[in-house]
Amino acid sequence: MRAGRWAACVVAGVGLFGLAVRVAGVAALVPDKTALVTKDAPGAGDRPVEVVEEGEGYRVVRHAGGTTRVPARPERICALAAADELLAIGVKPVAHSISDGHFSDYLAEPFADVPWVPTVYGASLPNLEAVVAVRPDLIITRNTDRQTYLQLSRIAPTVVLLDHLVYYRERVLDVGTVVGRRREAEARVAWYNAKVEAANAALHPVVGAKTMAMMRVRPRAYRLHGDQNHVSPLLYGDLKMTRPDLVRNRSWSSTMSPEQMMTFDADYLILSVDSAADARRTYDELNTHPVWARVPAVRNGNVLVLAKWRHWSDAGILGRARGIDDVLQLVCPDAIGPVNAAADRVLRERLQ
Repeated sequence: MRAGRWAACVVAGVGLFGLAVRVAGVAALVPDKTALVTKDAPGAGDRPVEVVEEGEGYRVVRHAGGTTRVPARPERICALAAADELLAIGVKPVAHSISDGHFSDYLAEPFADVPWVPTVYGASLPNLEAVVAVRPDLIITRNTDRQTYLQLSRIAPTVVLLDHLVYYRERVLDVGTVVGRRREAEARVAWYNAKVEAANAALHPVVGAKTMAMMRVRPRAYRLHGDQNHVSPLLYGDLKMTRPDLVRNRSWSSTMSPEQMMTFDADYLILSVDSAADARRTYDELNTHPVWARVPAVRNGNVLVLAKWRHWSDAGILGRARGIDDVLQLVCPDAIGPVNAAADRVLRERLQ
């Protein structure tokens, strides 16, 4: 169906699915937060998407949002999610979406000329007019609101993929399956696995049993990343670093008190500082606080301060690979070149 007809469906079909409002000339639904998927759906967790049918110019895939017929080789993908995964397999989308209008730092340059799809009602609903305007032949999203999915599906075939922070290998394979680039996706996973293996070989003779943590400095607050999805799958999963006690005892990112800082025993520390002026002042105050100097990582000069850190907070497989570079930079910076060379060699071999 042509884009104009999809757009007509967006407007004409609104009344069937709930309360509608008018946003920039396109009808949009107020999200009702009704769960669209179950925990064990294809394209969620460790369960891959499923191809249930293939034909001339199309495939039918079962994913976290349902079952959808998609083009065999889509050319105009609207990446409301999976921008990282698309780039990883050599695909540039025609539009992207993130709540503040900016890609994660590492995606800013390659997608500088890619239109942004803003969101309305917080981060729940993409601006449907902006989606229609780029004339997509496929939409990828991680939005689990049922009404949003129905609206997007009337613009173009829509696929829902979830849990990219933990299952980043699985999600890049899913994207490859959906868009007809499975071989490239498998090569990218092999590249990442080779990078993990080479990084571990360089890191562990130096680190041994010492502990490592990541902390974020925000305006008037220090937040320690606990055992959660943004940091743990890479730092304590793939790279097998040892958790300090304060990390082991918290399940999420939370503010550290001065009393907790007294017992903070990280031997290596990755520190991200928000760009806001208040955050810089908080960091300066932290550097002059006597309790800060008691932290083993600070005392021994094993602290890496990141100017750009969003590849830790919301990333696919490429962002995770940049996180590996950060850890190498902290522990053994001379290994970055050889580690990346080993991974790139595997990628070339798999794509030959």
